Amino acid sequence: MPSPTLIKRRLNELGLRSKLRARPRVQGRILAPAGAFRRLPETGGLYFPFYHDVLPEYADDLRRHLLAFRRRGPLVSWSEALAILGGGKGVLAKSGPVFCLSFDDGHASWRDVVVPVLRELGVPAMFFLTTGLVGQPGNLTWDDCRAISAAGFDFGSHTVTHQRLADQSDAEARHEIVDSQREIEDELGIRIKDFAAPYGHPAVDFGRRDVEVAREAGYTSFASTLRPAMRPGDSPMMIHRQGLHPAWPIWAVRTRVHD
Repeated sequence: MPSPTLIKRRLNELGLRSKLRARPRVQGRILAPAGAFRRLPETGGLYFPFYHDVLPEYADDLRRHLLAFRRRGPLVSWSEALAILGGGKGVLAKSGPVFCLSFDDGHASWRDVVVPVLRELGVPAMFFLTTGLVGQPGNLTWDDCRAISAAGFDFGSHTVTHQRLADQSDAEARHEIVDSQREIEDELGIRIKDFAAPYGHPAVDFGRRDVEVAREAGYTSFASTLRPAMRPGDSPMMIHRQGLHPAWPIWAVRTRVHD
C-alpha cells in the first residue's frame, strides 16, 4: 500500500493540475522551462501521448504536436503498439522512437476537431470512452461514436462514471470496468479489449485488483499514466501514457515525452 504521505502528495498534485488545466497556456508556460533540459525522443522507445478535450482554438497546436512527433518517428495504431511490446518486426522494430496516440473521456471536440486533424495527417488514434458521458452536453452521442469507429479509429473503455477505481468497492469497480466494455460493444458492434484507468496512477488511482478484473473481462491492455518509455517485452497490462494538452508549447511537451 502507498504511504499516506505519497497519497497526500499525489492528491495535492492532482488538485493543482486541475486548477492549471483551466488555463492550459499558462500551464504550458510554467512547464516549458523544465523542457529546456530535455529533448523529444530520438532513441528507441514506445511513447503513448494522450489528450482530452481539443477545443477549436487548439486545432493548430495539436497539429503542431503531431508533426513534431512524426519528425522523430512513426505514429502507429494501438494494435501496432501492442505488437511492438510483443516483439513485432518490420517498421515497428526500428531503433528510433515510435508514438501511439489516444484521447480520453468523450468530448464533442473529438468529432469536430480531433478526427478532422487526424484524417488530414493520416494519424491513427485510440479513443477511450467514458460511457456515462455519452449523450451529455458537450460530449459525443452514440451516433458520433459509431461514425468515428466507421472512419477507422479505435475505441477502448475509460469506465462508466470516471471514478477513481481505488475508491470503489469490488462490485463497483467491476461495474466500471466490465459494464462500460459491454455497453460500448453493444452500441458500436465491435470488440472492446483496451482499458484506460481514470487518473491512472497505480500508487493511488487503481490497484492490482482492477488490473485482474480487466484481464478476466478479456481486456488485453490496461493503460496507466506512468510516463517512462516502453519497450518490447513490457506488459500491455501496464501501458505508460504521457498526458498532454495541445495548448502547450513543444518545450512543455518535452517534460512529458522525452528520451
